[in-house]
Amino acid sequence: MSEFDRPLFPVKDRLESFWLDQRDREVSNARTTPHLPKSADVVIIGSGMAGAMTAYQIYEEAKRKGRASPRVVMVEADETCGSATARNGGHCKPVTFLGYNTLKAKHGKDVANALLELEEGAMKIYGDVVEKEKIECDLHFTRSCDMFFDAADAERAKGDFEGRKADWPEIFAASNVQRVDSPEEIVKITGVKGALWSASYPAGHLWPYLLATSLIKICLKQGMNLQSYTPVLSIDPTSSSSSIVKTSRGNIPATLVIAASNAYTGGFLPDFKDKIVPVRATASAIKPSKSHSPAGIPGPLKYTYGFRWAQGDVDYLIPRQGRKIPGRGDRSIILGGAKSEFLKHHARWYGNINDNEEVPGVRGYFERFMPKVFAGWDGDASNVQKVWTGVLGYSADFNPWVGLHPEQNGLMLCAGFTGHGMPLIPACSIAAAQLAIAYLEDKGTISPSAQATFEKTLPPPFRLTRKRYEAKVNVIKEYMGQGGNAQGAMQNTDEAVMLARAKL
Repeated sequence: MSEFDRPLFPVKDRLESFWLDQRDREVSNARTTPHLPKSADVVIIGSGMAGAMTAYQIYEEAKRKGRASPRVVMVEADETCGSATARNGGHCKPVTFLGYNTLKAKHGKDVANALLELEEGAMKIYGDVVEKEKIECDLHFTRSCDMFFDAADAERAKGDFEGRKADWPEIFAASNVQRVDSPEEIVKITGVKGALWSASYPAGHLWPYLLATSLIKICLKQGMNLQSYTPVLSIDPTSSSSSIVKTSRGNIPATLVIAASNAYTGGFLPDFKDKIVPVRATASAIKPSKSHSPAGIPGPLKYTYGFRWAQGDVDYLIPRQGRKIPGRGDRSIILGGAKSEFLKHHARWYGNINDNEEVPGVRGYFERFMPKVFAGWDGDASNVQKVWTGVLGYSADFNPWVGLHPEQNGLMLCAGFTGHGMPLIPACSIAAAQLAIAYLEDKGTISPSAQATFEKTLPPPFRLTRKRYEAKVNVIKEYMGQGGNAQGAMQNTDEAVMLARAKL
């Protein structure tokens, strides 16, 4: 059995993440009605950040258009928002310059810049939604520091830095990216030992599970029907521009179906099994040592971090800020990555959906990490309080799939975020919502003006086109440094951008 033949449904008894310590009992096991609705305008498959944000934006787009709210049903194979959104690192870190030269060579400088600007706008979208809806999700605006430990990698990054700066001086200045060339200065600013080069830029972090479940509850108040523990088995087209969603509990005819199921998409869309691949990753929650607590010296960490050790081997870290009163309450450090412990063992991560067990070796890696990397850290292994795994949906070409299916009417995707969903989902969900409302308004077609709006919102590499759909591309292992043509992949794909992105 190949990694693409196994069933793609969440496993039982999954490890508990830090974020799931505070489950939302209102929605966790919710079924709005005891039976499935007899029909729907829109069925959204998946209740993570992509599904929640898309549902929210659909209601917002309907309001903007002055039309009645559509009948939306959200179906989830397991507990509500229990998968990747409840297991990631809470890091919203845009790519601001890394990979710019590669993107420019492939797509031209306008598209390259648009892709980076899309990510840079994510925190504003989150902030606007959280402020408008008064959501408590520990949203915190700060700066992220990328730390480069490999000389060749640092030189490529410097080239990207200077490339975007030269092509887009005003935009790049507004991005507020700062470089630090001195290793000694890096230690002073960040507390990180051994880095050769660093760059910092605006970023943020939040409690992702709380944001997603809060958005779902807002949608429920607007009429959405939520059905947890309802696995989708297939999506069958009808003779018209609609579909039938077949689930383990019955069928739902729908005008439009949106697959926001990320790693599990191939479970009910066989043609996407090799386009969105499950990839297991791991993260941990660490209690600050005395030296890095509010009363200690050097004190709490100020920034978020990306630690770039080698190709595909990237760790990330966020220092949580607690709740109402700064300096009080839980200030756990969330650290994710540890890829050097399992990358060479493909079965441990590629096509692996077993988030019910730890990845071998990662607990020890996390236990050694803080004293190895941060100057003055006086903690020990006991500071690591929790280790968990999650399953990411890696896109075969490393770009999200957003748009209408080219061969099946009434089906749309908003999935395949390759472990970088936090800065990509806001804009992608808005684009998906725009297209969804237009599809409903135009009774199964998309007008030229609606298509133009969609294309203005979403750069070309993220759109689900027939050309992308028919392409036989899979560069996942190559990007992770585990394929036979890693260097060629770096030169001929968008993978260089992914080197900047923090994974679960």
